[in-house]
Parts: sequence; structure tokens; C-alpha cells
Amino acid sequence: MFEVGHYSHAGNKRTLNEDTYDIDIGQGIACVVDGMGGANAGDVASAFVREHLRKCLLQGDSPSQALKNTGHSLRIQRPQQGTAPSGASAALVKFNQNALKLAWLGTCRVFFHDGLNCHAVADQSAAAEGNPSVAATAIQALGVTASDKLHIASAEIDWKRTQAILLCSDGLMEDCNLEMLQAVLANPLLSAQEAIDHVVISALSGAALNNLTAVLIRRV
Repeated sequence: MFEVGHYSHAGNKRTLNEDTYDIDIGQGIACVVDGMGGANAGDVASAFVREHLRKCLLQGDSPSQALKNTGHSLRIQRPQQGTAPSGASAALVKFNQNALKLAWLGTCRVFFHDGLNCHAVADQSAAAEGNPSVAATAIQALGVTASDKLHIASAEIDWKRTQAILLCSDGLMEDCNLEMLQAVLANPLLSAQEAIDHVVISALSGAALNNLTAVLIRRV
């Protein structure tokens, strides 16, 4: 069984929330998408990415392949024009009772709580092993970066009861650090939704310049 917490907020400075997310426990899929490009651009791109990722995962794509295929489709659907292109970052997971398959790209982040400690998930992809500087320095987005230039980080994790995975946009981590995540996610008295509420409130108590979105899935 799984317990879920989720929340999305425009942040303290922006009126438009270009983030979006999707959770389907029955199908074992979830994603967080961070759009870019402003009104009628970033929000439209993020919605397109959310729906296309779902389609790809349900037809059997791995999370990494789903991101690549979605980026290609977005570039066809919304050709880039001018100096302010629209696109999206994303993090997604395909899961069952025993394992997680993860992929992420751009500004979205993935954290794993192993029952004791919370840590950012490390990229296990072959591309990262061959060129570890790519993930750390490249600014990439689906719909903007060409498919053959995308660096899609990926990982596979076995998980057990009480362990949890957190997908989030970068706005959440502006004013919410790893120590705070650790304290909240390690608290056995908090439900998954209560944990997310605490994390979002902590983020909003700071500057929260950007949109922030978080999805927490805990195995129970």
C-alpha cells in the first residue's frame, strides 16, 4: 500500500503557477513538471508534458524514454520562436511494491527517504558515468533542448515499508533545505500529506520567488 501527499503553489512573488503534477497510484506513476515561458507558454507546455508523460508510461516506456519522447513531441507541437522559448523540466517515477524507476531533467529534483535519512537521488545513468559534469552544469528543458542533446538523469531503487520518494520543482528547495526535509520526513507522527504541508509552509515562509510543487509517495 501507498500513502500520498501533494501540493502546488505559485509562490510568494508570482501570480501564475506554471508547475503541474500527476499521481496515479493504481497505475504506479507520478510526475512533477516545472514549466517555463510565462502565460500561454510555460503553463501550456507543462500541461502538455504532464499528459504526454502519462501516455508514454502507460504504453510501456521507461521513465527515461518517456522524457525523451515527450521532449521530442513538445518541440513538434510548440516550435520555438523568439528569445523567450517555452518548455519544461520534469521528474517522474514508475513504481510498484518493491521498486522505483526514476528519471528527471532540468530544474526538478528527486529525494529518497530510506526510513532513516533523506538524500538527493544520484544519477545512475551511463551518460553521467561517462561525463559527470553534464548534469551539474547543463541548463536543459523539454521542448527547448534537442532530443539528442538531452541529459536525462535516471535511477532504480528498491524500497521497503516506511520509505518514501519526493518529487519536487526547484522552487521548493529555495527556502527548504535537506535538514528540514529530513526532520519532517523522519517524523512518524506525520502523514504523507501533513509532511508535504509542513515542507510547503516552510518554503513559503521564505522568499519563495518561484512556483513550488511537491509529490510525496510513501510505502506503508
